Amino acid sequence: MTHRTESPIILLACFFVFMLNAGLINTVYAAQNNANAALQNDPLNIYGKVTDVITTDSFTYIEVEAGKTKVWAAGPITPINKGDMIAFSRKTLMQNFHSKSLTRDFSVIYFVNNFITGKETSTTYSPHTESKKLQLSKSIIPTLTVTPDEVEVGNTLREATLDGLNGKSKTFSSYKGKPLIINIWASWCGPCRAEMGSLERLAQRYNKKELNIIGISTDDYRDKAQSFIKQTTITFDNFIDHNLLLENMLGAKSIPLTIFVDAEGRVLKKVRGSREWDNPEIIDAISKTFHIELTD
Repeated sequence: MTHRTESPIILLACFFVFMLNAGLINTVYAAQNNANAALQNDPLNIYGKVTDVITTDSFTYIEVEAGKTKVWAAGPITPINKGDMIAFSRKTLMQNFHSKSLTRDFSVIYFVNNFITGKETSTTYSPHTESKKLQLSKSIIPTLTVTPDEVEVGNTLREATLDGLNGKSKTFSSYKGKPLIINIWASWCGPCRAEMGSLERLAQRYNKKELNIIGISTDDYRDKAQSFIKQTTITFDNFIDHNLLLENMLGAKSIPLTIFVDAEGRVLKKVRGSREWDNPEIIDAISKTFHIELTD
């Protein structure tokens, strides 16, 4: 009978590899758990398990089980499966939203720039690195109080060239002399789409008369923005941002963002979220902000 003996060196090497792999696996799991815990405890995010997914031509809708409640969110088309752990910003909340593509109503839904999936909570996660990633990535809503080089309320808007989407390119200074309303939007943003009709109606009544109204798209692709303008038959001037220049200058941490600028170019107010802009009460508020009388 032949007896097989293992070399002590080989056994030691195998033991070392086993312990090394076990250590790496434990490190990965620990880091992943820490990342998930950080997201779960982040007051700026909603974190939970995906219980339903619906993808349309424009959006991915997900239902998330967060604690004892379930909430819906919509964002850019993203490969997400039921059972995935996911996080998203709670900043852009919309109530009583009707989805035409789904022909259904949502009592509450969050529209987000990006879904933070488990794949993105890497082993190098830390509040510092995540904050840095949020600042650098256009697809995720930044957590900063202000954006880089933001012109805050009370300060004068800096000059910038505006790349025309449905007309000629202009500059901010070309709109001086009248109060200016700037609306920052994107074609994929549900609340932006929801308010655009009322903004166009406001423009039909007052644009280039008592005040000026312009739009700035933060879309990455020009054709997407132009297609949206064509679909909604927007008539007021719209421009597209490049390299986050206008997005950062105007402070578009979340969209839609509407900015009121006086005739001298000073920023008076920033309004975040969707509004019914031709509502009589809002028109009255616009009049008071600019100290002008809006008449038909």
